[in-house]
Amino acid sequence: MPSFLHLSGFAAAALGLVALAPNSVAQEASSVWTCQDIGAPQPEPVGDREGHSIFVGFFSCRIAGGPLDGAVATGTDIWEGDGPKSNRLSSQGVIRKPGAVAAWSGGTGTNVFNITDGKVTGWAASGTGKNVLATGVWAPLSGKTDTWTAKPTGPGQFTVEQKFD
Repeated sequence: MPSFLHLSGFAAAALGLVALAPNSVAQEASSVWTCQDIGAPQPEPVGDREGHSIFVGFFSCRIAGGPLDGAVATGTDIWEGDGPKSNRLSSQGVIRKPGAVAAWSGGTGTNVFNITDGKVTGWAASGTGKNVLATGVWAPLSGKTDTWTAKPTGPGQFTVEQKFD
């Protein structure tokens, strides 16, 4: 939810309001996840054809805004690359904040690399995600789906904008 990618963070006041009004969760503003890779993930050639690769990435994020404001997320994504395009094969992770835990699994994603003079100069990704578990003040988010977009902000760093459906 880069999935992603990657979600975290909400203000205690907003969480209190969400707990009192469970139907308001889907109406909250989008969340912005500020993320960094854990380690130095690299694409691995699959070996069956030129440009076909797999990429396994681990990440950690701080979340600001929306129902998850103030949370921290950790997760992993697996992508299959075919030249400058890739599709997310799997994603899972956990979002934590005192008094609440959420977990996501699955979803979709596509990523396109910008290539200039044979070198990657940027990328853009988007997709969907789903919370498979949510407890505490986040309980209304259990089973909720989201859409997200992601972009790089520096070496090994990226942001994800998430909006619950």
